Amino acid sequence: MTLEVNKDAMTIMDVTFENRMVFKSVWYALNTNMIECWVPTVEDVERLRTEAMALRVPW
Repeated sequence: MTLEVNKDAMTIMDVTFENRMVFKSVWYALNTNMIECWVPTVEDVERLRTEAMALRVPW
């Protein structure tokens, strides 16, 4: 599976990100886990985005 990512619009699987660091953090987390054959859902992307924002990833 390939991950639908639009770097210019900052979207992953049509989930929009407002912060570039959160976008990159979630993208990295998804990619590293997909290596282990995990297939993310849109809900997974949204949950990771919410969690990254709650952790106050450095902007």
